Amino acid sequence: MTIVLYGLATFAVIFGGGILGLLFGRVLPEEYRSDATQRIVQTATGMISLLAALVLGLLVATAKNKFDTSNQQVEQFAASLMLLNRELVNYGPEANDTKAMLRKYTIAKIAETWPSGPGPKSGPDDPPAWKLLESLQQSLTGLAPHTEPQRAGATRASQTAADLVKTTWLQAAEESQHVPHPFVLIMIVWLFVLFVSFGLFAPRNALVVIALLVGALSIAGAVVLIVDMDSPFEGMIVVSADPMQEALARMNAP
Repeated sequence: MTIVLYGLATFAVIFGGGILGLLFGRVLPEEYRSDATQRIVQTATGMISLLAALVLGLLVATAKNKFDTSNQQVEQFAASLMLLNRELVNYGPEANDTKAMLRKYTIAKIAETWPSGPGPKSGPDDPPAWKLLESLQQSLTGLAPHTEPQRAGATRASQTAADLVKTTWLQAAEESQHVPHPFVLIMIVWLFVLFVSFGLFAPRNALVVIALLVGALSIAGAVVLIVDMDSPFEGMIVVSADPMQEALARMNAP
């Protein structure tokens, strides 16, 4: 809902600026309609247009980079889960309880990250995913290998679990890092001024209104993309849960 409201507010402000410019243009005194005045206004608004374009491109690139980073983290996380599962399978029957805990953790992690997605859900009394991950680490520490392959497997499994913990807390830290909203607000103000200037000297006909409408819709769509990709696990564009679902499916396989 916040994403939609952001888009609607952006569209209303920018398109409203264009309509306001058209209305002001009707009462603009004749001495302000000279070619020299129009050139100065166009030069000033050209600089504003350049600044707005640069900031808009920067915000889109920042949001896209965050989305791609989150997507890559999910893929690496799922690969680590599958690797840890194979280490436990190769360890032998003594690791069955740890393997079951790994599956329980994976279910909880998917349910917490994609609460509205398909797949099994954690029970209301189940601990959070990070608690299950700590329990998984403790279970790995409690393994008592008897052979050299088991000792090597237990060491690799513990290292993989440590990597999972590091990635988990890294994801938690990155959740608080967002596109600076003051940048977005300042850019919207610049675009409002820009559209006001468009309307000041524009002829008042239906085609001009449609052009302003299309321009405002396009910019509002870009702002929606920025805000949406800035929250990669919620909204209209989300990081796919398929790698994690694949990891869970492999845990169910023998």
